[in-house]
Amino acid sequence: MLVTKEKVFKRVALAASAIALCAMLVMLVPTLAFADVSKGNTYGNVAAVQARLKTYGYYSSTVDGTWGANTTAAVKRFQTAMGLTSDGVVGGATERALSLKLPVSGGISKGKTAANIAALQARLKTRGYYRSTVDGKWGNKTLGALLSFQSDKGLTVDGVAGGATERALGVTLKIGERTGGVSKGRTTENVKKIQTALKNAGYYRSTVDGVWGRNTMCAVMAFQSDKGLTVDGVVGGSTERALGVSLASGSNTGSNIGTGSVGNISQSDLDLLARCVYGEARGEPYTGQVAIAAVVLNRVRSSKFPNTISGVIYQRGAFTAVSDGQINLTPNETAYKAAREALGGHDPTGGCLYYYNPATATSSWIWTLTVHLRIGRHNFAL
Repeated sequence: MLVTKEKVFKRVALAASAIALCAMLVMLVPTLAFADVSKGNTYGNVAAVQARLKTYGYYSSTVDGTWGANTTAAVKRFQTAMGLTSDGVVGGATERALSLKLPVSGGISKGKTAANIAALQARLKTRGYYRSTVDGKWGNKTLGALLSFQSDKGLTVDGVAGGATERALGVTLKIGERTGGVSKGRTTENVKKIQTALKNAGYYRSTVDGVWGRNTMCAVMAFQSDKGLTVDGVVGGSTERALGVSLASGSNTGSNIGTGSVGNISQSDLDLLARCVYGEARGEPYTGQVAIAAVVLNRVRSSKFPNTISGVIYQRGAFTAVSDGQINLTPNETAYKAAREALGGHDPTGGCLYYYNPATATSSWIWTLTVHLRIGRHNFAL
């Protein structure tokens, strides 16, 4: 087909027009985008703005930390009411008018431990601010709920659970890791009774396995908060009565491992457990040695691992002491004492199934676990 000069000129003209139109659209895009927070549209900043606007009656949507048309409109309404430039941008003047100090990152002044976070979530849930699972993990939903609570209570809206927020929530947070527990002993049968009662009441959704861990502690805290009890994750007399359970002191017959009686296991099992403690943790604090033995016993009780002490210890790749032959060293009396104490029901880890030395660990997988506490050179995780 013959292409004339006239057709070429027309095509060039059309292309030039299209390019010009695209350039105009690009120039218009910024004016179509939503306005935002001058110090950054982070979750904390946006959620803080939304929380304050909601408290003041300008925002009726969910405090979700996501900037959108509803947030922009609410900011503009607030700015108009305050005699500010109605541009939807939260800059210095709007920030001050909202009684905010941005940026917001959030946290807990006494530490983001699992117990502190769970206690905070439990109280916020009872008050109607937190609608997710009480899991002891800090996240945006916890931060958003805390910001909303602080705003409504006239507290500093910084997302940090400090003294004033702690008192307003009616919860006592503590410095240092804690794992809750059972006043009459964290024996298998006691823990099973607690888990069953919590499950029947809708607070516990995991397996009833008799192993105390973070899920059980969090469920206890959520229950305590709703029932107006002290939110400490410890099942004492008041919590026991509220749960409607009768717990036994000391040993019981629910398991032949870790129920307060060493006599239920063979001497060879005791020797092997002591050798594992000695090979894995000699030189560690005594509590750390008890914790190593407790991890072995927690695995015996768990459906994820073999159900015997020898099966757990000799599971392929499970323990360094087996791999390098230190399992065959003769344990000292301290190792035996730690093994007996763990067999008697003492678990400093609160149900942990894993431990590792962060200075020497080479497995990439181990770093994905949630660290529950640290004793000596070892991190203990669930």
